[in-house]
Amino acid sequence: MVAEKITQCMKPHGEEGFETIESMNINHRDISEFAFDCIDVESDDKILDIGCGGGVNIEKFLKITSNAVDGLDYSEVSVKASFKQNRNAVNNGRCKIIQADVSDMPIDDESYDLVTAFETVYFWPDIKETFKEVFRIIKPGGRFMIAQATDGNHPDDKKWLERVEGMNLYTAPDLEDYLLGAGFENVESQVKKDDYILVVIAQK
Repeated sequence: MVAEKITQCMKPHGEEGFETIESMNINHRDISEFAFDCIDVESDDKILDIGCGGGVNIEKFLKITSNAVDGLDYSEVSVKASFKQNRNAVNNGRCKIIQADVSDMPIDDESYDLVTAFETVYFWPDIKETFKEVFRIIKPGGRFMIAQATDGNHPDDKKWLERVEGMNLYTAPDLEDYLLGAGFENVESQVKKDDYILVVIAQK
């Protein structure tokens, strides 16, 4: 018997979607902590978190920078959850939560100093072209950080590919190749020893 595909990871939806986001907030904590250790955030950086989910990383960035920290997600449930998590910042004009597809973002060219993607590029359409769209909205000298639970060598990778709908896995060399192809420079990768957590940072 073939196991039913997990659909909530790709795009949380319905009541189960809110439960999925709560679970992600807990299960992705180690990935988030490692990623924050890998990136130096300036006090005036303007930041966009793509695939913002429950908005916990937006909340973390708001404590580091005095500038705006926005979120983008194509899931209505994620947008609602991120808004709720950062309601005060939204009301104070320091945060916008945008519902949109990463492959066609309603964002002006060269808008952000730092763009981040936590546990989300697995599901991005046509990743080579989508990275070009991310490149477009980053300021010259700005950075793009990708954080994911696996560097492509995790023993459970095959299982997740079989179970999770719409999922693709990328190694550090894969991502470096796509990022350089999109125009980024100085691509650096770090893997958390024994945990397979991968962080890739590219500069425009």
